[in-house]
Amino acid sequence: MDIYKPRPKEVATEYLEAYILEHNLKPHDRLPTEREMSNMWHLNRITLRSAIASMEAAGRLYSVQGRGTMVAPRFVRTLQNLESFTKYASRYDAVSETRLLSFSTIECDKHLAQRFRRMLGDRLYRITRLRIIGDVPIMIENAFIPQELAPGLEEHDLVKGSLFAILENNYGLIMDHGEERTGITAVNAEEADYLKIKEDSPAFWIVSTTRDPDDKVVEYCRTVARVDVVEMSSILRWDYGGGVGHE
Repeated sequence: MDIYKPRPKEVATEYLEAYILEHNLKPHDRLPTEREMSNMWHLNRITLRSAIASMEAAGRLYSVQGRGTMVAPRFVRTLQNLESFTKYASRYDAVSETRLLSFSTIECDKHLAQRFRRMLGDRLYRITRLRIIGDVPIMIENAFIPQELAPGLEEHDLVKGSLFAILENNYGLIMDHGEERTGITAVNAEEADYLKIKEDSPAFWIVSTTRDPDDKVVEYCRTVARVDVVEMSSILRWDYGGGVGHE
């Protein structure tokens, strides 16, 4: 039986990943020079550069002329956490920003009526916001909320304030559970412009439904997130009745 032998580029990539973990490098920390890493791991410089280029394309590293190769910022989204962007962004040592791209009132189409268990034509708020952390645009959120649940929502600050906090504090809407699905999509021209990436670039497609304690849908959200700076994280727990399960 043939024994799998990793390609030199794969070996170089593993060395780079291991070095980042072993030395607990943070975003914007600098790696050793190419010469130092080549000597350290006995790698061909061309092979090392190829591995670095692949990791740059994947959003793990970035290079600045005259400064070297640095660890790129990565933002981890934990699928089990039901939290606002404001709270999520506070975990990073960077300034976060929200830009309100649009706010409108629309009628429920068939799909949205099914999501909210409402009649066709019922009014919904549609709120589109761009999320930025440390000058990096990371995601575009399209949130839908029934108008009758939060009349006058347009009068509140949806840029500096947390939408979840506004719904709870001003309308008594407490969201304590929901579900989320994640897939891959390609960004269109408008999304690419906001996210500062190329059109048709791959992106995470996140669809979430958030409910109150009575299981009523309060918010339905469609999110497009950059795959080069956002990581999806899930928690594994042992199900003693049937093995390992995902939360």
